[in-house]
Amino acid sequence: MKKLSITKRSHFVIVYMILAFGWWSFHLWRQNDRVFQKEQQIIALQYPNTEKRPAEAYEKAEKNWLSGRRMVIAEGIFFTACLIWGLWVIRRSASREVSLARQRRNFMLSITHELKSPIASIQLVLETLLKRDLTKEQRSPLLSNGLKDTGRLYSLVESLLLAARLEDNWRPSQEYLDFLQIAREAIDSLHFRFPEANFRLDIPADLPPVFADSLGLSAVVQNLLENALKYSPESSPVTLSARVVGQRFRFQVADHGQGIPDAEKQSVFEKFYRMGHEETRQSTGTGLGLYIVRQVLKAHGGTVQITDNEPQGTIFTLEF
Repeated sequence: MKKLSITKRSHFVIVYMILAFGWWSFHLWRQNDRVFQKEQQIIALQYPNTEKRPAEAYEKAEKNWLSGRRMVIAEGIFFTACLIWGLWVIRRSASREVSLARQRRNFMLSITHELKSPIASIQLVLETLLKRDLTKEQRSPLLSNGLKDTGRLYSLVESLLLAARLEDNWRPSQEYLDFLQIAREAIDSLHFRFPEANFRLDIPADLPPVFADSLGLSAVVQNLLENALKYSPESSPVTLSARVVGQRFRFQVADHGQGIPDAEKQSVFEKFYRMGHEETRQSTGTGLGLYIVRQVLKAHGGTVQITDNEPQGTIFTLEF
């Protein structure tokens, strides 16, 4: 027997509550009318002579009748308002739970792929080195690929650990840092994994040191650059620029990729969130990169904004 979904069951309960309330409201309304009629009959029996019937008695009965009607209407409005509010809360909570469950499922799918691919590659390299007597020239590309996959695993583990620390009231350990050096180190690391990457730096040589957490800022730069590479055509330029604006430090990462729809510009910062369907998506990732970016900026008292690049692409602007 096919089970009803939670949504259909909730709709059934809602319809039942509305019908039940309507039924009882109708009976209360009718009961109020019957009471008014009974009071009129009692007054008529008490005062057979219509000329001697006191007007106050009729006025009191009519007042009670109107009061009863107002009470039914007021309770109906209050019940409807409570029902609408309750349905909104329940629907919002249910949507969040469904969204979170979907994101967790997507995370499990993506993390499985992210772990399985480099592990399988490293295993293949090691098995090849063990089973075959290769020359130095033959071993070199194999070892290079193994190092790339090891770096990929290391980066993934670092992201997972940092995401866990950010959830546990992480506080940045700030110091004065050379942003140009951090940018170059991130680019060197990515060039090892993405040899065809086309990075452009727009950072003044006399840029003042930035007061930030070294690990957090490095993770932010690394994640933004890697994210730009994943969603951009091969060899498409990715520009990293930095300036001091007033008393605040601002840097941008601009790409010429597919861009981010307006409806998803805030959602992409949620934990495990990734655009598209997990089973058909071509790009790799876990959905933690932009979550880490926002949480690190938040811990630094900063902000991050997404705007469209021209003619296409995305610009991430960070300021703290």
